[in-house]
Amino acid sequence: MKKKPIYLWVLLILSALLSAISLFGLISPVPTAESMGNIESSGVDATYAKELVDYTIKVSEHGHSIFNMILVVLSAILVVVALVFLVRKNIQLANYTYIGYVFLAILGSIYNFVGVQDALSLFTDPNVRMGAELGAKGYAIFGIVLNVIFLAIVFYKMWRQQKELTETQEEEELA
Repeated sequence: MKKKPIYLWVLLILSALLSAISLFGLISPVPTAESMGNIESSGVDATYAKELVDYTIKVSEHGHSIFNMILVVLSAILVVVALVFLVRKNIQLANYTYIGYVFLAILGSIYNFVGVQDALSLFTDPNVRMGAELGAKGYAIFGIVLNVIFLAIVFYKMWRQQKELTETQEEEELA
């Protein structure tokens, strides 16, 4: 009996959700200072509020850059293609397509981290800057580690499938 690739279904569903969230981020508008004006009336220090608004706008503009849009759209396409291969029971091509998605996701994490680093210079308070920088590093590291774990799972399963195929072929040759 052939085993079902449950691991790939789980990984692709998680990746599809993440891609959908990223696509939603692309279609949401870049905030403006006017749309974020209520932050200053919420009791936050005026200097910090202005810096936070500027930081949010700069990070959002980076998220709407052409390169990031291409990364997000390509990753969504790769997830859909991998799902199609999986539905058609072409597990090998689904694995390869998913590996491409994971490498693209790692590249996207690095690109977003670099964009946030540029925006951190907007904070004048070193404590605020350090806190935002730690958050950005933590987010980037989490994204990369998660994708490397996904990659390791797929490579391990591909190795196991190849090993089982080789053992099956050897048994057939002996029979």
